[in-house]
Amino acid sequence: MKKAHWLPVLCFTISAMLAEPSWAQSAIDPGSAAFMHGDYATAMQEWWKKAQAGDAEAINNIGVLYNKGLGVEKDPGKAAQWYQRSAEFGYPNAQFNLANLYYSGDGVEKNPKQAAYWYQQAAERGHLGAQYYLGLMYEDGEGVPQDQMMALKWIVKAADAGNAAAQYEVGRMLVSGNGLQPDAKKGAEYALKAAQAGNAKASLLMAQLYEAGNGAEKNDLEAYVWARIALDRMKPGQDSKKASALVDELEGRLEPGAIKAAERVIAIRNPKPNGEDQNQAAQPPQ
Repeated sequence: MKKAHWLPVLCFTISAMLAEPSWAQSAIDPGSAAFMHGDYATAMQEWWKKAQAGDAEAINNIGVLYNKGLGVEKDPGKAAQWYQRSAEFGYPNAQFNLANLYYSGDGVEKNPKQAAYWYQQAAERGHLGAQYYLGLMYEDGEGVPQDQMMALKWIVKAADAGNAAAQYEVGRMLVSGNGLQPDAKKGAEYALKAAQAGNAKASLLMAQLYEAGNGAEKNDLEAYVWARIALDRMKPGQDSKKASALVDELEGRLEPGAIKAAERVIAIRNPKPNGEDQNQAAQPPQ
């Protein structure tokens, strides 16, 4: 499994698109309102009452409290039990959460087959994160037989629904071929969507495609812009070194006036958040 692709996401960077339930109903749910205000004891009381009546969302949410140690002692084993109950009702977020525990071995014995099973249950119900992760498991043959076509099928579902991580993955797979018929042009289309949504790896991929003229018309200025954006978005590591090397190479080719123009484009495509934007509001359970 390419754990570098997605274990950090399990810890949780894909956020609302992957795991959060629909909160149209929960906007008036007392338990959810209490959770959003950090009153986890009240959230537990409210969800407990609904759980006793068989409410699958409330059952899942109690699992979230145990899994994260919010208002109760952290206990992934108990979380797994609550997720299991909700998952058996067919609630996709619980199926996704349970699959995560089986994959990581947190609170349950590590079991890739069970992880893949529950990802598939959630994926079939339209859960974008489950579609993405199930696709990665097919790509690597972990918990399921290795099957690049099945991998692409599931990841494309998440990508076409707007998941940026999945869009990057589809772009990478189509550009490289990776056991499939390469389609660099289509891969570049997916990668560009992910880059425009803020995905750092996709930004680097677009820089590489523009620099090589592969899937996109060769354009050193566009390559420079995306390489700079990728470098700004990436944490230190191997990929940031690649982005830095590409920036240096392209700076040697471009005229000073072109670099100055690129700075204006970068400012538009990759604006710096202000202080207010960085203040994260409380998030509902996943």
